[in-house]
Amino acid sequence: MTEPATTRAADREPWWIANYRGTGYVERYGSHDGATTRRDVDFLIDHLALRGDDTILDLCCAFARHTRELTRRGYTGTTGVDLSPDLLGHAATTAAAAGEPLSLLHADIRDLPLDDGHADAVLLLFNSFGFLDTTDEDLGVLREARRVLRPGGRLAMDHFTPHPNTTGMGTRTVRSANAETTQHITWDPATRRLNRHTITAYRDGTTSTSHSSVRLYTPAELTELLHAAGFVIDEQFGGYDASPLTADSSRHLVTAHRP
Repeated sequence: MTEPATTRAADREPWWIANYRGTGYVERYGSHDGATTRRDVDFLIDHLALRGDDTILDLCCAFARHTRELTRRGYTGTTGVDLSPDLLGHAATTAAAAGEPLSLLHADIRDLPLDDGHADAVLLLFNSFGFLDTTDEDLGVLREARRVLRPGGRLAMDHFTPHPNTTGMGTRTVRSANAETTQHITWDPATRRLNRHTITAYRDGTTSTSHSSVRLYTPAELTELLHAAGFVIDEQFGGYDASPLTADSSRHLVTAHRP
């Protein structure tokens, strides 16, 4: 007897696990490590008023480029948190090869194995929000971020807006030393989700495919979610250059705190 389609769908692995297996994500976005990461961290240190002894959580850290840069600068209380063993393994191996200390935690950001008020600052960067199926689930992520912050603790988020520059990307190709990646990007206005079908062709002749689907929130929608989660908004920008947030901003940087 054929298994019911509803059961098969329920048993499928979520994209936000499957998409981060192997090295495909590193091949796509490894080029961001360097000047881009240093720029991001400059902004975070300034606008979160980070102190050297702060406990900082870099949630959905992927290959931990922000975690590593903060640690290099003396913010040794920084921990990168991610659900992908492969990406955390890549981060650990790369840092060890460079002789750099690095603190990493394998955990689901919906249920962090940390005490209330553990952190002085929490980061959710590079559109690492909106992965889940419903707005209520996304709100749960923000509430968990608030829980692990001490009163007065600060949050920074970097989220792409549903701007034509983002939703109209079409097909793009990224080349790295080890692979060529092609992404077919579509926007579903009904669900407000940006969908990517990714094919990575490696130099050794192997290929991998993956899919992602991220809910993009307008600045007004994200602000409403942050308020619902119990945050107080501090600043909002349209980019890491601290440009003003406008109706034409394709990026939304927001800082907030737990009262």
